[in-house]
Amino acid sequence: MQSLFTDLLERLEKPLRPDRGVRTDGAILLIYPPERELDFREQLVDAFLPRLEAAQIPFTHLDLTGFLFHDLDPDDVEQLQEDEFDDYRWMRQGLSQRVEAALVRRFQALTSAKPGATLLVSATVALHPLVRYGEVLRGLRDLEGRIALAFPGAERGGKLHFMNQPDGGNYLAVKLFWR
Repeated sequence: MQSLFTDLLERLEKPLRPDRGVRTDGAILLIYPPERELDFREQLVDAFLPRLEAAQIPFTHLDLTGFLFHDLDPDDVEQLQEDEFDDYRWMRQGLSQRVEAALVRRFQALTSAKPGATLLVSATVALHPLVRYGEVLRGLRDLEGRIALAFPGAERGGKLHFMNQPDGGNYLAVKLFWR
């Protein structure tokens, strides 16, 4: 896992180049085995974030553990409760769309508060299976900053699997793998 964080640090030490000819979404996927989720979080919080602070690399850390409870509008949740009894599948799809939209708004707010900084997003598993991170990142290609997203999963046959489930995301992100 150390090599994943070393590779990430090397990338974050280089400032973003606004004059690039080709624009990607500025995202970095940190891909590691799902069973190592707790090890990943511990390494991120206890070792990597202090290294960024010591190197004076600007960043914001967003832990998604309580996102559903803090960032969803209570009126939306109430409406979804009513929908649940009518059609569960429809309710789940509506919840997914609301959570993905709330994530986009939150990412935009955090990156505009610190232009050029990296947004490190952890505990992404807390929103599984509701969120398709490829859809979230697709709406964030013009941010003035990077997003480093925890991705507990693997790449198999050229396709990403989040939490061992096929992920349809079209990621234009840099992929850093646990080795």
